[in-house]
Amino acid sequence: MEKFIFTLLLIYSLITIARSFSLSLQDWVTNFGNVYMALAWLTPTLLIVGLKIENWKQVYKAINFMFLLMIIAFIFYLTGFQYPDEEWTWLLRPINFILLTVFYKYKILRRIKVIFLITIYFYIAVYTKFRFEFLYTGMVIGFLAIDKLLNIKLKRTFLKYVITVFILVMVYIFTAGYQSLSNLIASFVEYQDSRTFLFTELFADLNKSEVIFGRGSLGTYYSDFFERTNRWYRILGNKGWRGDNVIRITTEVGYLQMILKGGFAMLVLYTSLGLYAAYLALFRANNKFIRRLGFYILIILILSIISLRPAFTPTFIIFWIAIGTVSVKKYRQMSNEEINELIQ
Repeated sequence: MEKFIFTLLLIYSLITIARSFSLSLQDWVTNFGNVYMALAWLTPTLLIVGLKIENWKQVYKAINFMFLLMIIAFIFYLTGFQYPDEEWTWLLRPINFILLTVFYKYKILRRIKVIFLITIYFYIAVYTKFRFEFLYTGMVIGFLAIDKLLNIKLKRTFLKYVITVFILVMVYIFTAGYQSLSNLIASFVEYQDSRTFLFTELFADLNKSEVIFGRGSLGTYYSDFFERTNRWYRILGNKGWRGDNVIRITTEVGYLQMILKGGFAMLVLYTSLGLYAAYLALFRANNKFIRRLGFYILIILILSIISLRPAFTPTFIIFWIAIGTVSVKKYRQMSNEEINELIQ
C-alpha cells in the first residue's frame, strides 16, 4: 500500500513542479532556490534513503555537524557579530528528534551537550518570538512520557485516540472551517488566534478546481490582511509593521501550503502516506527505535495543522527518511539489540 501511495505522491509532486514551468530565469531561481517551492515537493524522494537503516548513522553525523555550526553561530551572536532569526531554528529543530530517538542512550557528557543546545534553541525561540518551538518540544516530551509511563495496552489505546482525534480535527477544519474550531477552543481556553485569517484568505482566493489541484509549486494567493497592513504602514509614513507582501507565495500553515501548491489531492496523498507509516511504526513494530520514528512522524503531521509548511529543511528530510525506514517490515520486526547494532 505504501509503495502505491508513494508512487502517486511522487508523480503528483512532479506534476505540481512542472505546472510552474516557464522560460523566466527568475522563476527557475525561485522554484529551485527557495526551500518551500520545488525542492519541498522533491523531498519525499528521500524516503528511499530510509530503506537502508544503516543510513541513520550518516543522518546522526549530519545532525551533530549542524549542531556544531549552531554553537559556533551562537558564539558569534554573543560577540554581537550576528543576530539570530527564525531560520536558525531549521538547524536546531532536530534536537527534538534527538530527544525522541537516542537521548535515552547517551552518557552524561552528551546529555549535557543536548541540554545546552536545547537552551540555545529556547533562547532563540524567545528572541525571535516564535512560540511554536515550545509547543514542538512540549509534544515530544509528552509522547516520551506516554512511552515510558504507560504499559503497552494503555499506550496503544491512547495512541489510537490521538490518531482518531487528529483525523477528526482535520475533517472538522476543512468542512466546518478553522474559524469554527477556533471559536470552539476559545470557549474553553483563552488564546491568541493567528491562523484563521490564513484559512479564510486562501480559500477565498482559490476556485473550485484549484482547491482540488492547487496552483503549482510557484502558486501564489492574495492576502487582504497584508493589503491592510501595507496600507497602514504607508499612511504612517513607512513606520511600524508593514507585514508580508500582498501576493504571497507561501502560507505559514503546513496543510494550507499543500493545498495552495497541490490542492486537496496533495493533502490527501501526503497525509495518507504519513499516517499509514505512523500506524505501522506505532502498532506493528517490535523495537523502540521504530516506535520513536512513529512518534516523530505523528508529531510532524499534527503540528502541520498550525505550522511546519513542507520544505527542504532538516525537519522534513528526517521526516521522509523516517517514513522510509518504518515501511520496511524486517526493520519493524527486529529487536532493540538488532536495531542498535545497525544504527550505532
